[in-house]
Amino acid sequence: MKPGLRFTMVASMFIIILLPLLLISVALGTGNNNARADEAYNGMIPVIIMVSLPLICCTIWMTRIITRKILLPLRELTLVAEQIVQGNMDCPITYRANDEMGRFSAVFELMRTRLLESKVNQDAYEQARNELIASISHDLRTPLSSIRGYVEGLQDGVARDTIKFERYLSIIRDKTDKLNDLIEDLFRFSELESGQLQMNYGEMECALLLESIVRPLEYEFAGGKARLTVVRPFPAGMVRADEVRLTQVFNNLVGNATKYAGEEAHITIAASHTGKRLEVSVSDNGTEIAPEHLPRLFERFYRGDKSRSSQLGGAGLGLAICKYIIEEHGGDIGVHTLPGTGNVFYFSLPLIS
Repeated sequence: MKPGLRFTMVASMFIIILLPLLLISVALGTGNNNARADEAYNGMIPVIIMVSLPLICCTIWMTRIITRKILLPLRELTLVAEQIVQGNMDCPITYRANDEMGRFSAVFELMRTRLLESKVNQDAYEQARNELIASISHDLRTPLSSIRGYVEGLQDGVARDTIKFERYLSIIRDKTDKLNDLIEDLFRFSELESGQLQMNYGEMECALLLESIVRPLEYEFAGGKARLTVVRPFPAGMVRADEVRLTQVFNNLVGNATKYAGEEAHITIAASHTGKRLEVSVSDNGTEIAPEHLPRLFERFYRGDKSRSSQLGGAGLGLAICKYIIEEHGGDIGVHTLPGTGNVFYFSLPLIS
């Protein structure tokens, strides 16, 4: 077994202190072998002892200081490091001092807390992924089973009259749209996770960009119970944007508002300038989002009211994808509620000077 650091340091100190004294003693003892030399040698022994005792006490005192200031903190750091290697991050360092080892311990403790936070976040992420897989399995199975049931009903001739036949087809189309939305979200999310959600930027006039995005949405709402109001004219200015990705953001925000506001949904799209930024809002007349859900709506896998989300479909990915797209444009995205009115989702993009 190799000697420890403490033993090595103590032994080194004793050697450094006692070796010169030993050499002096040997020199005096092997000098002239006569009575005068013996008398001088005998006279040096008390001096050597008197010098050695304070040095030995000093060595012991220094050893205690080194043990307290260096060896004990190193021992604690070693034990904590071994716990971290075994996967246990919840082992705080107790050593505190305003010296080199204290600062080193503080930095080590900061590293440990960051690792612990990372592990907690990773565990939460993995749990969310597992819940997402279970949720997606349910969200896929439910409409597929429903579609299969209605298709079998059509094959068996259950819907003999035209009205019932059209109703069956409408339900099948609705279920298919939900499946398509879910698969689209998963596809976009896989692009985001793999770093393949690329942006193709171009400099565009704000009014033309917004017009090209909202015009198809107006066509979709035409003739339906849900209403879409677009506040015109759009503001002037230039932005650097990817029209395809921003279209995805609009489709997601408007689609969510329509789903949660119901058949009598009234969606309003407006845009304005705020300083050197283009501000866009999508408001609805749906049920107000609970305050506890607002800060987390744009997190990956977060579905808010799970029972409601499960009923309406969705993987809790759409808003996270919107957040990624807007932030890649150098913008911000958020949501707030209007008491007694509904919810407002908004985002901003920097204008080109």
